[in-house]
Amino acid sequence: MDAVERAAIDACITGDLSQFDVLYTKHVSAIYSYLYRRTLHRQTAEDLTSATFLKALDKIRTYRSERSPFIAWLYAIARNTLTDYFRTNHPTADIADILGLSGEDDASAGAAHAVDLQRIRTALHGLTALQRDVVLLRLWDGLSHAEIAQIVGKSEANCKVIFSRTLASLRTELGAASLLLFFLPPLR
Repeated sequence: MDAVERAAIDACITGDLSQFDVLYTKHVSAIYSYLYRRTLHRQTAEDLTSATFLKALDKIRTYRSERSPFIAWLYAIARNTLTDYFRTNHPTADIADILGLSGEDDASAGAAHAVDLQRIRTALHGLTALQRDVVLLRLWDGLSHAEIAQIVGKSEANCKVIFSRTLASLRTELGAASLLLFFLPPLR
């Protein structure tokens, strides 16, 4: 956390909410990308991003830097906002849409690529929500294990174990197709 971000957080905590714009500007792109890759719908991602930052603004006084970096706190809010959205609005949402694997990719890709994507969808669908979050936050969002631990509410060591075991399981199940996990969405 840089000095400008720390000053903005401190100002917001003490009641000067005009400084929240600094935090919004710094982190909106990362939060929007996270939400867009899981909804594949621009307007929905924008709405969820707005909801995330409104919740953060409302709860800024509860943020404690000694517990987690600010960006991890925001990701946790975004993750909860996304979970609430799918629970209330789209309870039967396709796992491929949530994970950012659209069917349009299948149509434009070769037959072998489409088969690999389907195998990845199936494998990811078979993971627990925690395993899926840990792997995707690490590979797709480029977060550290420490940041992921703060988001999912587990220890850093536990997240490392979950990540390595889940990735090993995916490699065993998918073989070479598992390499696509590294290249589908851009890393931050």
